[in-house]
Amino acid sequence: MPAKAKGHRGSWFATVDGEDLPCVHKYWVKGLLHHDRFQRHGYANSPQILELAEAVRKGKRVILTGDKPIVDTAGNLIGFERKGYIAIYAVDDVTYSPEEGLKFRLVERIRTSNNCWGKRDSPPP
Repeated sequence: MPAKAKGHRGSWFATVDGEDLPCVHKYWVKGLLHHDRFQRHGYANSPQILELAEAVRKGKRVILTGDKPIVDTAGNLIGFERKGYIAIYAVDDVTYSPEEGLKFRLVERIRTSNNCWGKRDSPPP
């Protein structure tokens, strides 16, 4: 059954069936590997980054999001505009460090979102 994710501006989590799940950007997925170094946040150990990393590590599930990258005048990535939720994935091999960022492997698509990506964006397998 498709999932209906409900996010809140500024939060890195969305609610599905009453449960808050961490959201991660498809932009950082290559094959089935996710790696976000959080460069746009200065590699900091901000409470928001730590909360997200811990939720991924403990829960082993994420919501993959489709987003439009936002760049500054120099072409540096500074953020994302969320376009939709792709699917809920089980993840494994989760690691986080301030130097390396958040890494994990997408293991299995659990549920597809019914408030999905745009027509030109497609989900990973």
